[in-house]
Amino acid sequence: MKSPLSNTEEKTVSVQLNGEESTMEFLDLSYQEVDLDRIRVDAYVVVFSVAHRDTFAVATDTLKDLRNGLGTDRAVLLVGNKTDLVRKRKISNSEARQLATHFDCKYIETSVVLNHNIDELLVGILKQIRLKLDSDLRQESPQHSPNRRNKAKRDSLSKPKELLRKIFKKYSRAVKSCDNLYRL
Repeated sequence: MKSPLSNTEEKTVSVQLNGEESTMEFLDLSYQEVDLDRIRVDAYVVVFSVAHRDTFAVATDTLKDLRNGLGTDRAVLLVGNKTDLVRKRKISNSEARQLATHFDCKYIETSVVLNHNIDELLVGILKQIRLKLDSDLRQESPQHSPNRRNKAKRDSLSKPKELLRKIFKKYSRAVKSCDNLYRL
């Protein structure tokens, strides 16, 4: 199936999660310039071959562009493919995990040939999209307005709470796992 976006190839997959079926549309943007303002992107999946270091370098550059250049807050998943090529492996699992952790994205290894972790990847992508959308909605929803007494009490505690929130946020980010596709 061809997309109206400059020869971009589309693939559509149906995934069921928690009794709800969703259709995911994948666009392969690997070898072309695409204006991302023209399309709605819910998640980015960056794939490299564990048997080819040059693809890992491209994945690294892509993650840099997504996080730093584009500044995206969307879900990003790093996928190490071709794990069936064990003897030809050039990128270790730990090296890939380190990259995923550095760019705050999830990591999974797959083998399309063996159909290894493909279903887990699809469900994980959908779960990450839903978690991100739920998180965004929670941040946008207005809080209940407290009465004056509660507001004064809350204001007096806001600075210490904010400091603790920052400390724990830094700590939680440092120990955040890149593996669990079912959590943010």
